[in-house]
Amino acid sequence: MYPLAIDVGTTNIKLQIFEKDTIIEELVLPIETFTDRGSRVFQSPAHIYRQIVRGIRTMTQEGYNIDSIVLTTAMHSIMPIVEGRDEEMYIWLDAQSKPFVETIKSEKNYLNYYKKTGTPIHEMSPFAKIGHFQKEKWFNDVIRWVGMKDYLMERLTGEFVVDYSIASATGLFNIHDKKWDDTILKKVGTDESMLAKLVDTDYSAPLLEDVADELFLTPNIPVYIGASDGCLASYASYVANGTLNTITIGTSGAVRKLSKTIELDDKGQTFCYYLNDTYWVIGGATNNGGQIMTWAENVFFEGQSIYQELNHSLSQSPIGSDGLLFFPYLTGERAPIWQSTPQGKYIGLSLQHTKHHMVRSIVEGIFYNLRYISELIELEPREITVNGGFFANELLAMMAADIFGQNVVQSVYNEPNFGAVSLIHPVKSFLLSDHRRTFYTEDNHHLYNHSYESFKKEIETNIINK
Repeated sequence: MYPLAIDVGTTNIKLQIFEKDTIIEELVLPIETFTDRGSRVFQSPAHIYRQIVRGIRTMTQEGYNIDSIVLTTAMHSIMPIVEGRDEEMYIWLDAQSKPFVETIKSEKNYLNYYKKTGTPIHEMSPFAKIGHFQKEKWFNDVIRWVGMKDYLMERLTGEFVVDYSIASATGLFNIHDKKWDDTILKKVGTDESMLAKLVDTDYSAPLLEDVADELFLTPNIPVYIGASDGCLASYASYVANGTLNTITIGTSGAVRKLSKTIELDDKGQTFCYYLNDTYWVIGGATNNGGQIMTWAENVFFEGQSIYQELNHSLSQSPIGSDGLLFFPYLTGERAPIWQSTPQGKYIGLSLQHTKHHMVRSIVEGIFYNLRYISELIELEPREITVNGGFFANELLAMMAADIFGQNVVQSVYNEPNFGAVSLIHPVKSFLLSDHRRTFYTEDNHHLYNHSYESFKKEIETNIINK
């Protein structure tokens, strides 16, 4: 008997069948994202569900006897249900709510929203999205508000429920009371009756019989609601390696740590999200991770793989890029700035700088931004686990170790789906056997520190406090 973990991310759906702590089958299916009028970014939940059905049927027809399903989804999605209106699930990248966010931030005590919810005030959150939609003609016709996790749970089990972890990233959930916050709901013109019922991250409901028939599964097998992808990636790293600190760089990026207590930032710059009854996940997310490398690939390498060319560029330029700094804010930024207006830029560019300096400074800028976030959340003084496609290049893991001044651990167990399975089937001891450790070099760390301090000064003087 095998559990099936389903991770619905931003760009793809990853279905993985586990036998104990080992992935024995995997299927990755794409998700299409639609962009309209620049700031409007959404996906089709019906299409995502059809992809999941397709994936499960493929696996069951290969003979796997799946005995449970556990879900993980990306945070910050929301969809208005209005009769006659197309189903459009607005994802974290959607930035229509910028005017509403500016209005909120003009309020004297606007950080009270953050202090209640642990969710920074930003266009990504359902709080901001629903608040923005109040100006739409159709707003009063909304029957309810649905996120990706509650949508999938209802399709699979018939229960309209959402877990505390996803809820804690909406900006509508009071993390101290573990309830939808009535005052905040009134602020955005809605109420608890229009939202999913709240449940803990170990909650399960039986698979509907007709859905089971369609998927070639046994009726009534449990569907576990799981948690958010970011929280589960952190939990996976902890279960696998015993590390509380995690750096993830995929299309976007994040720095996180596990904490047994709620931790909030005085300026609202970091998030605090629920994982389970023991752990909270503290951190900061960046828009500008791997997608900045894709941009650099198109600009400097004419579509050739930047990761294949990267080793050469790094070897042809010194640590610190001879004084050249790159600020990777090509798509605005979440942590540490939480603004959509900053733009990417080079500082210190001169005739002595080559393409290789410019490429190195891009990589350094991505890491420096994440290090700045890490200082806000005060990482535990131990090793850091890294995950995401960015770190397939071993040199980038080495750079992370040198820039952060901490040894880095890579493991096959660092993905959200492993965290999700571990949440419902706890692992009795750390899986320390299958990992790679990269040790930092003290001399390199000191060299990076000099460049990083210049980066930090520019952020604090001319970007955050401008």
